Amino acid sequence: MDQDMIATHLTNLDRRLARVEQILPTLATKEELQAAVAPLATKEELREEGERSRRHTDEVGERSRRHMDVLTESLREDIHLIAAHVASAKPKRTEP
Repeated sequence: MDQDMIATHLTNLDRRLARVEQILPTLATKEELQAAVAPLATKEELREEGERSRRHTDEVGERSRRHMDVLTESLREDIHLIAAHVASAKPKRTEP
């Protein structure tokens, strides 16, 4: 390489290094990152919470299903009662 090419590369390297030096003070330190991450839940805590949430959802679903079974049975009884009333109110056919 000739001297001009080397000088150009050094100039470019100086320029890039100056940009990096401007960015460095804005980056978080290892301690700052550890302090930011410390209050976050661990994988195990997330897994346990997910399991609790799944169990709760299952319980709510089971209660809802039982409630709907009761409502359906009540509705079925009401329909039978109405059908019996309609059948009894219907004029009876007389056979000739």
